[in-house]
Amino acid sequence: MYNIRQFKPVLYLLLMVGLSGFSLAAQSPGLWVLGATGILLNAWLVSTGRFVPMPRALANIVTLLATLYSAQQMLTQSGPPVIVIGQFLVLLHLVKLWEQRANRDYAQLLVLSLLLMVAAAINTASLVFGLLFITYLFLSLYCCLLFHLKVETDTARAALALPEEIISPQRLRQDQRYLSRSMRRLTGFVSVVAVFTAVVVFLFFPRGSGQNLLGPLQLRPSQALTGFSDEVGFQKIAQIQQNDQIMAYVKVWKNDEPVEGGTLLLRGTTLDRYTGADDSKRGRWQWVRSRYRQSSSYSVAPTEEYTLVRDLPEGGDRWRQVIHLNPTGTATLFALPGVITFSPTKRSVEVRFSATDSVLQTVSALQQPLDYEVVSQGSLDGFGFNRYVDTSGPKSSIDPRIAEYARRPDVSGEDADGPLAARRPAGQAVPHPLDAEIAASIERHLRTQFSYTLDLTDARKIIAGQDPLAAFLYDLKRGHCEYFAGAMALMCQSLGMQARVVTGFKCDEFNDTPGANYYIVRQAHAHAWVEVRTPDGWRTYDPTSGNEVGRTQVNMWQRVKHLFDYMEFTYANSVIAFDNTNQENLVNSVETRMTNTMYRGVGWMQTLQAWLESEQFDYITSHIVFFMIGLILIALVVFVGWFLLEKWTLRRRAARIGLEALPPAEQLRLARQLAFYDEMLRLLARFGVTRPRHLTALEFSRSLTFLPAAGYETVRRLTHVYNRVRFGHSDLDAGQRRRLMTVIGRLERELDANLPARGAGPSRGTGLHTPAPA
Repeated sequence: MYNIRQFKPVLYLLLMVGLSGFSLAAQSPGLWVLGATGILLNAWLVSTGRFVPMPRALANIVTLLATLYSAQQMLTQSGPPVIVIGQFLVLLHLVKLWEQRANRDYAQLLVLSLLLMVAAAINTASLVFGLLFITYLFLSLYCCLLFHLKVETDTARAALALPEEIISPQRLRQDQRYLSRSMRRLTGFVSVVAVFTAVVVFLFFPRGSGQNLLGPLQLRPSQALTGFSDEVGFQKIAQIQQNDQIMAYVKVWKNDEPVEGGTLLLRGTTLDRYTGADDSKRGRWQWVRSRYRQSSSYSVAPTEEYTLVRDLPEGGDRWRQVIHLNPTGTATLFALPGVITFSPTKRSVEVRFSATDSVLQTVSALQQPLDYEVVSQGSLDGFGFNRYVDTSGPKSSIDPRIAEYARRPDVSGEDADGPLAARRPAGQAVPHPLDAEIAASIERHLRTQFSYTLDLTDARKIIAGQDPLAAFLYDLKRGHCEYFAGAMALMCQSLGMQARVVTGFKCDEFNDTPGANYYIVRQAHAHAWVEVRTPDGWRTYDPTSGNEVGRTQVNMWQRVKHLFDYMEFTYANSVIAFDNTNQENLVNSVETRMTNTMYRGVGWMQTLQAWLESEQFDYITSHIVFFMIGLILIALVVFVGWFLLEKWTLRRRAARIGLEALPPAEQLRLARQLAFYDEMLRLLARFGVTRPRHLTALEFSRSLTFLPAAGYETVRRLTHVYNRVRFGHSDLDAGQRRRLMTVIGRLERELDANLPARGAGPSRGTGLHTPAPA
């Protein structure tokens, strides 16, 4: 009858792993501290015998309060419901743990722990959680087997009606001697079958490429203040916190050559109108995007390359980008300037493209990851779609002080002929030859005379109801990228130039881990810059002072992070996102490799056939035949010699043991079976102890009382085995003979430690030797 002492430690470990997995998925360290404290304190009280179960009434009250709290969180919290459900499960864990009385409570704890890990799996695709989940599954299997054994043991004890102290300790030790090994073997067998089944199901029954049934429960993307936004407002002045959440992975090729390093400006959307102080519909002091008429929707199938711009300008480099975009909560897609083609790689997507500002969007906001490929044409600092310009929409509301500031010669520039702004016609809608020079001068002024900061907590009093961009130019002299880009775009528009703010990501974090070679785009890389229309096309200007955004230091720790990020990325794309398309690609890859292997095999067979028909092969085979005949003759001689030697050795052993009177065939059989006894006699002869012929084997063993106690008992047992084989017609298999030789090895070590060796020569008289006192 087993005493299941392993169950409770394994159960507590399982509960801790489940709690850690959910806390990791929910990113809630406070919840982990609460749950871990309750579990570890309970484990300590149980192990020290101080645990007292919680009264049922108190447990019911706590459960009711937890239910009400969870319902209130469901109604008021904007996060995913499954997080609230997981928090409720953690509270139920603690309640059940502190009221445990019977096996039913343990069963409920196992079920609650499994549900908690399922809730965690819905909310995260982290590699760390994946490894933790695999550990949990194997550990839960072992714990469930132990629990089943515990229930059966408790049932047997109740049926026998024996107190714990009456159970034989020797019997318990004998049972538990084999328990751990048996449980490990059973757990290993079930685990191997489960893993094999899981791999088969994973490969042959992939997830659908569409949104799954658990989609409504999954974690929705959150908008961080430093992240991308479809609109830029300046009313809320606060300290913006950096956010290292990964938004996208981008691989780039320039003219089919991989790009490995450098800075990328991934355009998101353009904002061309500033509302000023009077637009109550769109909000005061915000940059917004005009409603362009030249915007069309397209439904693009997986792997289909849809051409967005058909009349391509001549020249310019081609930039191919493969992008994995995490959910952003917006409809904007990101790419390098000058997008001309779009192709989703895993699922159909309905997109909207505006030729006016080259902005690419989905029809609905992204709530699931999206993999797509785009091709851009042109240079990274400008692209030439000059014909697509819409000037019929509403204009920006510009504070007169901003226009006055822009006309200053130290801002917009001057040369020998005077200020540049004064020579540009204010009402001219088409680009002027001075536009590029004026824009560069404004960019240079902002970069050198203003400072970059994310902390504007003390700016509310300075702004005090005035236009934030005017306050930025005259009073603050500092701000983040939206202030720099907004101020430059307004100053250019005040001079009659066509300018717009562009929001997207500026990134130079390149993962050069072997096999990776992609850019990592984070929330903290969100950026705003300016595009100005010049006679040569729209050009990019980045007026942000110091160019702080996007700067990444590469050190050893960064490389370790990049390696782990590559593992996370591979896990998310190859395991989490495995769908019908991945399955088809895998099958095609295997088929291609098998076909190539078959073709190579056919080529090898043809080469082999030609070689077999050559004279070189005839020459080699003739020498090989003579060589093989020689080897056969040598092997025959060696075999005959080995046979004769073995037969001579067995006959000598039979003579030493005293088998001469038996028939020859019986002598050889017993000589093989009794090799251990011959080795024992030769070992004793080393210490001057020989068996006289007038003594039987049993009498000889009884006469060796002078040997050490352990050695004497070993000789007696070996002698009994000898008698069973010699006279009882027993046979020893190969394994038993090996174990007997191992026993003789232990006997040799025992005698070496207690008796001096006397040589192997025969002694006279009775053959007994009395050793010197120890």
